[in-house]
Amino acid sequence: MAEAEKLDSGAERPRGYVSERGPFEIWENPEIKRPFPSAKVDPSKAGAGFAVDELSEKYGEEPVRAKVGEMVKSISDGAATTPLFAQSGPNGMNLVHVWFGPNFPLFRHSHPRYGDCLYYVVAGEIVMGRRRLGPGSGFFVPNCMPYKYQAGPDGVELLEFRAGGGEADAPGMKLDEHSLTSIQKIIDGANEHSVTWDAPKMVGDTAFRVAERQANERSTED
Repeated sequence: MAEAEKLDSGAERPRGYVSERGPFEIWENPEIKRPFPSAKVDPSKAGAGFAVDELSEKYGEEPVRAKVGEMVKSISDGAATTPLFAQSGPNGMNLVHVWFGPNFPLFRHSHPRYGDCLYYVVAGEIVMGRRRLGPGSGFFVPNCMPYKYQAGPDGVELLEFRAGGGEADAPGMKLDEHSLTSIQKIIDGANEHSVTWDAPKMVGDTAFRVAERQANERSTED
């Protein structure tokens, strides 16, 4: 039997660099996953994964689900999530890469089931209120706090880090928009900009798009 060491719980584990979260692990830069095609989105089912209790109290369950399904279909081509690292357990660390297309209008939402979240801008930028956050910037979202932002003119790539602390029985996705009118504005924005949505191949490629746009702008000025 392999030599072992005692844990605080009294249990034994093989010697080596292993924490309560697991052993050493490495991953290599993957290709960005493709967005789910909007043509395949069924609006009648797309809103089922959202908690919409507050809106339903104001407008009724059926109208809200229909509008949310329409929203999901309108934004589907402009978002891609690529898992990078995942651990199980209440304190497991999880890291995903997220891409949003140019001027993508992210809806106001929260993730009560998954805990606090830390975001880091890899390339491109986001517009959050009056602030523009570019590469090297980031923000921390406490669990259950609603947030939203819009992607910049070249789109944005972010890293999303979570490390447990969520509420097991809470919704994974809670929609925190305040009215059907605000959801319609998201749909209108998505329909306006969706023609420009084309996910990059590799993590960080948005930086090349930014550089190309800036070079074109300088040449036009000259």
